[in-house]
Amino acid sequence: MGQLALTGAVVLTPFVMIEDAVILINGKRIKALGSRDRVEIPADYREISLDGYLIAPGLIDQHVHGCGGAEVMSGKADALRDMARFQAVHGVTSFLATTMSGSRDQLVAVARAYHELQEDNYKGARCLGLHLEGPYLSNRFSGIHSPYHLRSATLEEVTTLNRISGNGIKMVTMAPEVPGVLELAKELSNAGIICSIGHSDADYATAQKAVDEGFSCVTHCFNGVRPFHHREPGVVGVALTDDRLRIELIADEHHLHPNTVMLAWKMKGFERIILVSDAMAPAGLVDGNYNTAMGELSLVDGRLTDSMGRLSGSAITLEQAVKNFWDYTGCELTDAFRAATYNPARLLGINKRKGSLYPGKDADLIVLTPQLDVVMTMVEGEIISGIIAVD
Repeated sequence: MGQLALTGAVVLTPFVMIEDAVILINGKRIKALGSRDRVEIPADYREISLDGYLIAPGLIDQHVHGCGGAEVMSGKADALRDMARFQAVHGVTSFLATTMSGSRDQLVAVARAYHELQEDNYKGARCLGLHLEGPYLSNRFSGIHSPYHLRSATLEEVTTLNRISGNGIKMVTMAPEVPGVLELAKELSNAGIICSIGHSDADYATAQKAVDEGFSCVTHCFNGVRPFHHREPGVVGVALTDDRLRIELIADEHHLHPNTVMLAWKMKGFERIILVSDAMAPAGLVDGNYNTAMGELSLVDGRLTDSMGRLSGSAITLEQAVKNFWDYTGCELTDAFRAATYNPARLLGINKRKGSLYPGKDADLIVLTPQLDVVMTMVEGEIISGIIAVD
């Protein structure tokens, strides 16, 4: 879009709130940002007035399986492109394409699809890499992950997938009690790949050892793990009390009671909570039954279930998760956005480029109404989606 000046909005960086702000964008980057009395608009910059709106960093979803009818496990680059467009409409500017437990051939197909996507100049949210959720998971807490595809962990399999994807694997969710997982976690964390505890029957001691061996996150905390017990707190106990761990939360009104979200907020604070959608292919579609790679899923009033009535991922968008989190906790609006912007960026190691609005960073931002409805999305300086006229 060249050189733009976005003026008049309230900006959430997300660390501070700036009223009557000016953001100068030069190509793909933010050139300057501040209040109107501190930032001079060059004569050759095109001004877009956004009085009455909010501007926040683009959302980052590190855990999304599908949306808008498209799904990662299709193993097709076109599906990832469709997801990227859908995500941008809903305020997400970066995401990790997240797998389900599958056969080796299925996961290879996903790796190839991601590699193909990177060679394409597609429009939409940037797919930053792959999040392997499984197949090294607990059979007892596998949820809708097929038990036929669960297996012991091997470095060779992950290395092969990473090579095929063009070094695309950024995060792996595993159960630390599964054979080979702790050894694999040490290798992956040393290579800069995030290891996250999930779908696990681990007791407290095993979960604590997992953190010592390199795990740094807990996938959709409270869901898909051994329940907390006052004499055996398990994964949840470690998640809430070990400051080395970030935790994902699905704030969709179905996976967690609002007071559970509040508990997590009080225990982990504003630095260690990461909001995710955990969305599946039916997200964004009307109520009905949908055939997916995981079988038929039923969407009714925002609740997504399989044929056995089990929760099967979510149908929420990340913009709605931010609204819910803000409502549940009563936190500052800046902190609600931080949980879906800077916090995942920091975990993923991309916070020097993305996740907050400062000069020199990528111009990934969203424009919202006071009701937090996304009306425009910009990815690396290009307006991808929105109802605001710029011509």
